[in-house]
Amino acid sequence: MTSLRRTALIWMTVLLTVVGLAAFAITYEFARQEAADFLDGQLHQIALNAGDTATDIAAPSAPPDPEDQFVIEIWTAAGTVVRRTPNGPEIPRLDHPGHATVQAAGEEWRVYLAHGATRSVQVAQRMSVRQELAESSAIQAGAPILVLIPLSWLVIAWLLGQLSGQLRNLAGDIAKRSLDSRDPVPSSNVPAEVRPLVEGMNVLTGRLQDALERQKRFVADAAHELRTPLMAMQVQLDNLVAGADPHSGHANAELRSGVLRARRLVEQLLRLARSEDAGESGASESIELSDFVTQCVADFVPIAESGGIDLGIGKVEPATIDGSRADLALLFGNLIDNAIRYTPRGGSVDVSVNRVADDFVVEIKDTGCGVSEVDIPRLFDRFFRAAPVDVEGSGLGLSIAAAVAKRHGLSIEIANRSDTKGLIVRVSGKLSIARLIRP
Repeated sequence: MTSLRRTALIWMTVLLTVVGLAAFAITYEFARQEAADFLDGQLHQIALNAGDTATDIAAPSAPPDPEDQFVIEIWTAAGTVVRRTPNGPEIPRLDHPGHATVQAAGEEWRVYLAHGATRSVQVAQRMSVRQELAESSAIQAGAPILVLIPLSWLVIAWLLGQLSGQLRNLAGDIAKRSLDSRDPVPSSNVPAEVRPLVEGMNVLTGRLQDALERQKRFVADAAHELRTPLMAMQVQLDNLVAGADPHSGHANAELRSGVLRARRLVEQLLRLARSEDAGESGASESIELSDFVTQCVADFVPIAESGGIDLGIGKVEPATIDGSRADLALLFGNLIDNAIRYTPRGGSVDVSVNRVADDFVVEIKDTGCGVSEVDIPRLFDRFFRAAPVDVEGSGLGLSIAAAVAKRHGLSIEIANRSDTKGLIVRVSGKLSIARLIRP
């Protein structure tokens, strides 16, 4: 995945390096040329201001610094030497006035010759000294640019870090939002360039919320409208069966089974629509979970016995929770019904209630067919079924259970059993606060 921050830093580093090196090279050349012109000017000034005395000056006891040493020669108009720098090398006399570079004593010298009415003056300086001075001046002028490159990189990296931090905060705010939230994502603390994206997301979120609301209303309305004619059909079918020909029993049984399946699907759709609407949730009350789950199991004992399944209660520890009795009955009822439905004849379903510190865990274990590990994350999707095709079901039971659990702040975990074939479903959550503080 491409990182905008890393890409921007790489290109900014390349840009700063290229621009910095180019600026340093240009500054270096300008400074070097300026130093050379300055030193040429020195030669010119020395030549113009050479003294009139023709006496030789004794050589100093210690040789001067090469950077300060100039070789000065003065001739009369007739060509007689009237003055020459003591101990200096012999520099060839130029043929014409002005600057020139010559070889003398195995070195390059920069020479300036000036002609007057009565005399000529020639001043020379080593090129190595001039080059050293020019390079030193150029480096001093260009060094700040080289220092500016890493400083600029650090400043830009910090600014990009601040920008990416704002984007991470924005992503965190979006990730924390629930599906039912209609509040727009705040765009006041995001960069101006990102604000149109946030505003577009808010518009899209509003459209999706409207679509979900229309879907919920459609499911609720469709289930409500279909329930009444299906109940009427079942009544008419019962009347038909009561006075039917004995030879038509199989056809009537098939018809009755189809009507029951359609009625069960409609009931599931209606429950799904209601379970996703927080306004339809029942009043919250304090519930003794051990007794409540035991009663839920008892309600399904006849169904389990008719299918040859051993349904029982295992370990039950006292636990009190807060919630809607009707909603929790729907939650545990769907989970127990699923376990019974997908367990073959001769199998077993065990339900237990456990306390772990301030939490409770309700476990429902079955010896059914189990599911593929890749299908477990999709078990709560609507109309998704991972069970064999010969087992009746609508694929809505776990979706309804998940909606109820979410509204009550509970979590549902489904996994294949490790000790035998089948599934284990765990519903966990916090115990009632009033129960915890009760002495």
